[in-house]
Amino acid sequence: MRSQRTYPNESLIQFLSSRYDQLPVADRKAIRVLEVGCGSGANLWMIAKEGFDTYGIDSSAEGIALARSHLKDKWGMTADLRVGSMIELPYPDACFDAVVDVVSLQHLCLSDSVKALTEIRRVLKPAGVFFSYRLSDHSVMSAAGARIDSATLADISDASMPLAGNGPTSFWSPVLARQIYREVGLAISNVERVGRTYSNGMFVEYLSVVGATRNPEDSGL
Repeated sequence: MRSQRTYPNESLIQFLSSRYDQLPVADRKAIRVLEVGCGSGANLWMIAKEGFDTYGIDSSAEGIALARSHLKDKWGMTADLRVGSMIELPYPDACFDAVVDVVSLQHLCLSDSVKALTEIRRVLKPAGVFFSYRLSDHSVMSAAGARIDSATLADISDASMPLAGNGPTSFWSPVLARQIYREVGLAISNVERVGRTYSNGMFVEYLSVVGATRNPEDSGL
């Protein structure tokens, strides 16, 4: 557990706050939130502690075991945790108010991304929302490796660069995000670029994307 990230993503906190801050904590148990690729639970404990009905899925059994331990031992929280695939979610149709992703879908190629987003669209309620935080095409590593497809590297091959050695990694632009979301029946309500410069001067940028099953006015950059 000491080697894992333990604090939630700031953009995810902003998303939840902007959408649910006015909802009394006592009423949040009726809001069902799923994190795909939840890992060791760095975001889940915050979601659970804020009072939401919390679910997490990850392909790693070890990650799910760490998440369960993290939630219980450090925070006294619980969540419905499952080992499973993002491209074949083990949940019924229209069962979640929100689905969230923090740097997990970015490790899928474009064809698997379409499958995962189609599944996310399926499990969202008619007024459901999807938050995703993923690497953008402005990141310094976006050309550092052999390509699987137009947006995805087989790996970041330059060991000096951030996130090297993590396997398939996809770098999206807002235009690509809108295109794929539209294909699976999600409408983007907001997309913003969030950048970080490492101490060695390397620039890494993420997209913070909010999509919905309805058709809100697109207002992103």
